Amino acid sequence: MPHSTVCNPTIFSLFLDGALRKMSMTENIMYIIIVLIASIATILCLLIVGRSNTFHPNLQGPIWFTAFVYFDLTISKMLTIVFQTTYLVEQNVPEGGMTMILWTAATHYHFLFTVMAAPIVIVVERSLATYFVFDYEKKKRRYILVLLLLFQNFFGATFTLLTVNNILRYISAAVLAGIIAISSFLTFLYNCRINKRTLHFVETRNRDIKFDLSVRYQLRENVKTFKMLNFLLLMLTGMIVLLAILKTIPMIIGVEEKTKYMFKMSTDMIVHAGPIYVTITLICAVEDYRIIFYRFLGYEKKKVDPCKINSKQTERDIYFEQFLKVLK
Repeated sequence: MPHSTVCNPTIFSLFLDGALRKMSMTENIMYIIIVLIASIATILCLLIVGRSNTFHPNLQGPIWFTAFVYFDLTISKMLTIVFQTTYLVEQNVPEGGMTMILWTAATHYHFLFTVMAAPIVIVVERSLATYFVFDYEKKKRRYILVLLLLFQNFFGATFTLLTVNNILRYISAAVLAGIIAISSFLTFLYNCRINKRTLHFVETRNRDIKFDLSVRYQLRENVKTFKMLNFLLLMLTGMIVLLAILKTIPMIIGVEEKTKYMFKMSTDMIVHAGPIYVTITLICAVEDYRIIFYRFLGYEKKKVDPCKINSKQTERDIYFEQFLKVLK
C-alpha cells in the first residue's frame, strides 16, 4: 500500500508539495510575465470570439467560456505567490493560510478539468449539428448550449472537489485525460467523415427533395466548421496527452527530486502559456477571427478593384478571351 501511494499519489498531495516549495524571485518574475502575456491573449481571444458569428452559437458559447476560464489559473498563480510571500516564511513550513491554499488548488484544477471537458463539448455539439442537419441553422435550440455549459461546469466542479478532498489520484486522472482527448478527437474525425460523405452524395447522386438548398448549405457549413476546428482540436488533444505524459513520467520511472521539479516547472509553463498558442491557433485556423484580429490592428480587408475594360475591345472580344481561359 505505501508503494502504491508513492507511485500513484493524490493530486492534492503533489499540489501541496509544490505550493510549499518556495519559488525563487526569478521564477516569480517568469510566472508573472507569462501570466500577464497569457491574460492579454485571453482578453484578445474573448473579444475576437465575442465579435464573430462564424460558428453556431451553440459552439461559439463553449469556445468563449473555455477561454474565459483561464482567469481561474491567473487567480490561482497570484494566490500562490501571495501565499508564499506572506505565510511561507520558512521552507516547507507555512504559518497559516491553508484556506488560501485550498482556494488556490480549487481555481487551478477547476481550470484544468474544465479545459479537459472542452473536447467532449465540441464533439457533442458537432454530433448534434450532424444529427439535426435538416433544421439546425433554422432553430436556435438554446437548450443545447445551456446543457453543454452545465455539463462542462459540472465536470470541472466534480473533479475539482475530488481533487481538493484528496481523493483523485494523479495517474488515474492522467489516464482519464488521455482517454477523453483521444476518443473525442477520433469521434470528431468520424463525424467529419460522415458530413463529407453525405455532402458528396447529395451533390453528385442524390435527387431527393428532402435535401434542398438549405440542407446542402448546412452540410457545407458543417464541413467548413470541421475543417476549421480540426487543427484546434488536434492541438488541444496533443497538449492534453503531452501534459499527461510529462506529469506521470517522473512518478513511473522514479527520478530524482531535481528532475521532478524540472518536469513540474516545464508542464506549469506550458499550462500557463496556453492562451498564447490557443489564440494564435484560432486566428490562423478561422478566417473570420483573422479578419477581426486585423481590424484590431487597424487593417481593413482589402477591397479588390473591378477589372477595367479596354475601350477598344468589343463585347465579342471579351467573351472570346473568357472562352480561351476556360479552354486552358
